Amino acid sequence: MKKRNRFISAVILVFVVLFLSVAHCYSQGEKEEYKKEFGILSGWLDGNLRKQDDCEIVPLYLEIGFDITPNKAKSSGSLKFILEPFFNTIVSPSDNVEIGNNFIFKYSHPVIGKFSLYIEGGAGMMYTTLHTLEQGTQFNFTEQLGAGVSYFFAKNKALNLGYRYRHFSNARIKEPNKGVDLDGFLVGISVLY
Repeated sequence: MKKRNRFISAVILVFVVLFLSVAHCYSQGEKEEYKKEFGILSGWLDGNLRKQDDCEIVPLYLEIGFDITPNKAKSSGSLKFILEPFFNTIVSPSDNVEIGNNFIFKYSHPVIGKFSLYIEGGAGMMYTTLHTLEQGTQFNFTEQLGAGVSYFFAKNKALNLGYRYRHFSNARIKEPNKGVDLDGFLVGISVLY
């Protein structure tokens, strides 16, 4: 319960900081319009399991994004729909893998110079070779929320650094269905075109 309360507090804080920053920012000159984004992310995910060592994962996410920002809002931030296939390596409690796809909505807004802040959320599905006491099946559904910062080191290339909370469970396909909660830190590169 403490972990969930900590997560909710962190999400609220991120949203408040993001929207206060957005409220005080102004657009500088004409914004470049990019319709697509391709990126790659990796990092570290960590969560608790009952009667087993922590679940520790090295993720590998590919991001294929499509700009869905309404025309009236083009001068502020951008809203993207992202297909996110992944192949993750589980390193604890034992060597295993996850494979699946997430469907993410990501809103980003420029704040200062070459920096933009973003928030994201979505759901997906996955198959894992890991057997846990929390899950009765290896096929699961994922939900995630995250936030981060992008630094544009070139006109259409960004370095991304973010936090992501991820939950997976089997939607009551089979008991048990306690679910697994993970906190993650991700770093990656995006190319907009």
